[in-house]
Amino acid sequence: MENFRVLCKMNFNKTTIYYVRRKLTRIQVILVLSAIVLLGLSMVDNGWCADSADNIRNKTPGTIRIALVHFAARPGEVAHNRSRIEAAISEAAARKADWIMTPELAETGYGFAKKIGIDWIENFPNEWVRKLAGIARNNRVALFIGLVERDSTTGKLHNSVAVIGQDGVIQGTYRKHRVVNGPAENWATPGQENNLFIVDGIPVGLLICADSYKADVSSRHKLQGARILLSPANWPQVGHMGPNGYWEARTQETGLPLIVNNRTGKEPDLDFSSGESVLVMSGRRIAVFKSGDTKIFYLDWNIKDNSFTVVP
Repeated sequence: MENFRVLCKMNFNKTTIYYVRRKLTRIQVILVLSAIVLLGLSMVDNGWCADSADNIRNKTPGTIRIALVHFAARPGEVAHNRSRIEAAISEAAARKADWIMTPELAETGYGFAKKIGIDWIENFPNEWVRKLAGIARNNRVALFIGLVERDSTTGKLHNSVAVIGQDGVIQGTYRKHRVVNGPAENWATPGQENNLFIVDGIPVGLLICADSYKADVSSRHKLQGARILLSPANWPQVGHMGPNGYWEARTQETGLPLIVNNRTGKEPDLDFSSGESVLVMSGRRIAVFKSGDTKIFYLDWNIKDNSFTVVP
């Protein structure tokens, strides 16, 4: 404004004065807007203001972030499903997930056998599982992946969950005990083992879908010292096919938290689009997640007080 006063004293005409005043006003507006933008950037850098991606990266020390890939697998499209699973792992790792789960048979879809048969199923671990091990190691995440496997000794086929540690070590598989009667699972041999997996020092008990129908498997996990139950599932919420209180009952009996990673999407013979992924504790559903399309949901587990927080 000092420059403006000088111009006035020089007896410029009114048109010139008006022009200069307008120019100076614009400069002042630009300076004010620039200051606001710089302040906003400073606030973001200091954690005052953040978008949803930044919020999801902030994790309280002493917690484990568990990513639930609520997945719409395509039956028989193995290459597509594998690619989508790898992309989901990358997305969850970028959001600071420690453990990443998929639903039951995420690799193949539920009704894959009707479409592509079973002769292609390989011994465990196959090349893709070894690739996942490298991804886990590079991203420092633990993986629980629903897939099919052929036992290298017996040749029998199993509906399984592969467990891979953050160090990339393939710990093995949990095999579904309660195989459902019917064409979608008549290829699978029921599992016999009741092994726990030690992941980040925590004993983890696994259930696959209908394994939570009765108390036998979950109760053995409890006796062996499990701290948490994880259940990849393909359980549609359709009439009598719904879980009907089984998840709640297993948590009441064991006193353990249960996280169910269900699926979404539609297959020719089943509609999973209303499927629910849930956190259940002490007989109550603490959190319920649904989506018509593939989506990743996050829970932060405070190990010390055994509490959970839903991450937006």
